[in-house]
Formats: sequence, C-alpha cells, structure tokens
Amino acid sequence: MITVDQDLPTLISQKNHLAILRHIRTHKLRKPELVLHHGQALLFTPKSLFSPTPNLSPAERLSCLEQLLLSAIDVQNHPLAEKCLSLLRSSPHIDPATSTRYRRLLALCLESAGDTASAEKIYDELSNDNAANLFAMKRKYCLLRGCVGKESAARDALNDYLDANRSDVAAWKEMSELCLEVSDYKGAAYCLEEVVLSDPLNAELHCLLGEVYVSCGTSLNNLKLGRKHMAQSLELKSAQDGNMRGLFGLVSAAGSYLEE
Repeated sequence: MITVDQDLPTLISQKNHLAILRHIRTHKLRKPELVLHHGQALLFTPKSLFSPTPNLSPAERLSCLEQLLLSAIDVQNHPLAEKCLSLLRSSPHIDPATSTRYRRLLALCLESAGDTASAEKIYDELSNDNAANLFAMKRKYCLLRGCVGKESAARDALNDYLDANRSDVAAWKEMSELCLEVSDYKGAAYCLEEVVLSDPLNAELHCLLGEVYVSCGTSLNNLKLGRKHMAQSLELKSAQDGNMRGLFGLVSAAGSYLEE
C-alpha cells in the first residue's frame, strides 16, 4: 500500500514512481529533477500510455501531468511542458475553453516561453471571470515586474492584489521596495508598518522602517518615529552583536531631532 508517510529516500530506493510524486505533492517540495525522472517513467512508458496504471485514477493522472508540467517549466524544458499541456488539453475530463486550471497552466507555459502578451491576456481573462483569483493577480504582477518600462503598471497590479489579499506580508514588502525605487518614502513607510506587524521582533525591519521615516522629511513627527524604530532595532539586536547600522541610524535620527 502506498502512503505519504514514508520518507523520500525510501520511496526512491523502492523506485515507486507514483508514491514519490504523491510525496512531493503532499509535502509541497520543489524537486523538479526528481519529478521529471519519475513523472516521465510513470506517465510516458508504453504501458502507461495505452493501459491504466494500477492505483492511478483519472484525477490523479491529471495531477501528475500538472506536476510534471510545472517541473518542466522550472528547468526550462519547453518541449516536455508542451507535451504535458497537449495531453491535458486532449483529456476528456478537461474543457480547455472553460477550465480555470488548464488556462492557468497555459499562461504559465506562455510566460515561460517568453510570450508575455498572451500570458497577460489570459491572466486578465481569469481575473475578469473571478475577481478573487489571487493567482492570476500575482502572476500578472510578476510578469509586469520583469518587463522594462512597465514599472507603473506593475505597481498598479500589485496594489490590486493587495486590495484583494491584505494579509500577504511578502507582497507588502515587495510594495515597499517598489515605493523606495521611486522615492515614495511615505508609501514605503506605510507598507513596512504592515510588514513589522507580522514580525515585530525583527531588528532589521525596525532599522529599515526607521531609515524610511527619517528619509520622509525633516518633520518632527517623522524624526520621532524614525528614532523610535532605530531604538527598537538596537533593543532587539545591540551594536555589539553587529547592529552598527541601527546605532548609526539612531545617532543620525537623534541629531536631526535635536536640531529641530
């Protein structure tokens, strides 16, 4: 009997292709080379193509194909990704025109192949079909972020994503970096406040937020907030432990504060 509780080295030694793929999916591991080897052995042998594989239901076959496709994209194996996509498209259990899952995979393949315009069009269609499709919003931002000259569109896309999912700390951190790139210190401070709320004991975050507040301008309130976060950073990690950045920031913020 195949279980997901067995450790991966044991499953590999047993050459149990199906159990290996199940284990990687269940534990959300990112091992594309392993998936490529065992996925192709499971799905693309003559026996598995023309007769049912034991213990492999149609739904699980589709899951394995999707897993293999994503791993092929990971290692830039476009012919294999296209082969998996073609098998998914020809499956009687999938309607390519209406299946959100299939269109999402198609967009990822197009994005990986460099056809960003077509991928963006599909992400827009997915968002129009379902305004809460966070995957499409996030992928659209990532796509625009990598395009030269689309910085403003990328920022708008990330803002739309944050409107729909305000609990994504990594997205707030990313937005703060976008704000800093265009010298929007007030916006960066707002975003970093959200990040600090999720990790209040992170000395580096407090130090960065203090620097941003000081950079906002010489208003007394900004300097007080900058000094406060610099002091918090030093309390969490002293200069003796390597936080010289926080110490210098505190001295600079306090000096500017006294001048005011």
